[in-house]
Amino acid sequence: MAEPRKTVFISCGQYAPEERELGKQVCEMVAKYTPFEGYFAENQTTLRALSENVLSRLYESVGLIVIMHHRGKIEGRDITRASVWIEQEVAIATLMEQILRRPLHVALFVQHGTAIEGIRQQLQLNAVPFTTGEEVIAQLREELPSWTEPLYQGDEERRRMADSVILSIKTENGHHRNYTIQVENHSKFDVEVKCIFLWSKDQTAKFSDSQKVSKPAFTPDNVRWSVPAQRSIPIQFDAQEDVAQRLWQLAGTPQDYDPRSGGRLLGSSRQFQIEVRVALRCEVMDIEKEFEEIRTVQVDFVNRQITGL
Repeated sequence: MAEPRKTVFISCGQYAPEERELGKQVCEMVAKYTPFEGYFAENQTTLRALSENVLSRLYESVGLIVIMHHRGKIEGRDITRASVWIEQEVAIATLMEQILRRPLHVALFVQHGTAIEGIRQQLQLNAVPFTTGEEVIAQLREELPSWTEPLYQGDEERRRMADSVILSIKTENGHHRNYTIQVENHSKFDVEVKCIFLWSKDQTAKFSDSQKVSKPAFTPDNVRWSVPAQRSIPIQFDAQEDVAQRLWQLAGTPQDYDPRSGGRLLGSSRQFQIEVRVALRCEVMDIEKEFEEIRTVQVDFVNRQITGL
């Protein structure tokens, strides 16, 4: 099933029939010259319609075409202003781009003689002056073909992308508190590792304190644990625990016995194997994701060394 086309929001006057006709023409041009579809809001008479049909559409749009017509002079001042509602839509789009980091394709047309007011005074927008609607159509015919893809990914799309990420995680080695893992990113998207946990494998007590191998390790100051797309990198961190000692305890304090002397106890086992669950808390496209993998490690208890198998 094909995904619905993303929209370009068209903010155009509707006071006069020629203004409404211009808005509809621009809608058709968006569909013709871009992979998107135009959305031209008709007059809304209820708050629910305003929220569902205008504000939500503007928030989900990937582009904005603004056409500002004259809306009369301000009494007592020689100023011709534009639609207050359109000025507000420009302000909302500015919030999306500068605060919410949702950049839009923008085309702004201002009828000759219209004053620059409100937030437009502070914006670096290349407004195109016009006298007739034909001038707007001619300019869009040149500009719209360059709008080939969104400048940002929507929330649902980013979630789908984040859900598609697959990581391989394995232990490389460890010594006392130092521990090194290898993380391979099989996806097309970069991953930021924010926190690392070590647990022993226990299917009945997943992530319980009794199975904790180390305290959570967070990225040190001025360090990033970035795993680029289609890359594999090592990450070394301070587990804040003697990992070999803790694994020896979780393995049931294995002992070595001398079979030649009737099984006489020789002391703590020098070598043993145990399964370790490495869990990562990550960010993918600003969405928090968790990954984990269970691998067997070889523990040299006497030398406090760990080797991934």
